[in-house]
Amino acid sequence: MLTACIVLAIMGAVGAFDMAYFHTYKAQLGKRPESRIEAWVHVVRSFVYAAQFALVPNVRLGGTYYFALVGLFVLDVAVAALDVAIEPASRRSQGGLPAGEYAAHVFLSVLAGVLLHAVFSASAGWHTLPTAIVLEPHAPAALRIVLGVMAAASLIVAVVGLLGLVEASLPKPRPIHVSVKLRASAQTVWDITQDHVEHPNWDHRFSRIIMLSDTIRTGTDMIYEKTICGITIRGWGRYKLHRPVKQSTFEFGSNDVRSLIRHGVGLWLYRPRPGGLLEFSTAYTYDVRWGLFGRLVDRLVVRPFFQRETERSFQRLAARHFPESA
Repeated sequence: MLTACIVLAIMGAVGAFDMAYFHTYKAQLGKRPESRIEAWVHVVRSFVYAAQFALVPNVRLGGTYYFALVGLFVLDVAVAALDVAIEPASRRSQGGLPAGEYAAHVFLSVLAGVLLHAVFSASAGWHTLPTAIVLEPHAPAALRIVLGVMAAASLIVAVVGLLGLVEASLPKPRPIHVSVKLRASAQTVWDITQDHVEHPNWDHRFSRIIMLSDTIRTGTDMIYEKTICGITIRGWGRYKLHRPVKQSTFEFGSNDVRSLIRHGVGLWLYRPRPGGLLEFSTAYTYDVRWGLFGRLVDRLVVRPFFQRETERSFQRLAARHFPESA
């Protein structure tokens, strides 16, 4: 297996350059809709590579388990063939594969053939052994460490690529919109909703709001606090436009790295409706921190939660102060 381990290390180095330079930097496959299938194929290949880097230098698969090793390399060949088949359509808008990438792929294909021969020559009798997974070093410690690092790197690339493709497949985040019709005057609704002490009692997105001025007007700053399981996260807010009894436009954010929300904007509108009703509505959106992980958490969990919690807050406002509106 030593020859196979050496070939794997060379393939890992060439493949890493191919992925980083040609796929990510030059072609930007993850950002191109026409290359989405190719990007999925590369994610699968990264998982396969991670398994090869981890197993070949360290493990003997005996008996029935040997066919798992065979299956891993059959999958590798199948994925490589699929990659070749879809590349013309994927790269058509870019004029096809660059000469350098084409040469890298040819070289990797040759190495893949050498690897297959080396692996199955060295493991030819494993299927006759007792069925077991045995830790057995097949290369010097330094080479096994190098391949272990490559296995970890391939796994990270696979997971990051997978998360990126999942994010790309999701609908774009939309602002949160909520409204409620209250049987009250605009002045009454304005006075209650602009009371920063009362606000957290019906809007449980906040635990405490501290105004930094005695007078609320355009430009007034405030501090938000939310306590969850004994942990208090603090944010800031600012009135961008304050039109009494009509509209409040604001921006908000947090400098606390524990807060998913980095910066956002929103508004409250107070619009009279026929029959003595007042429509109180909000719309807001925000940017998040924590990179790709943060965007996924927001799209899948946090933004839907804020939509529901804002709806509950407006219902709580109506029940608490305007029960006749129900």
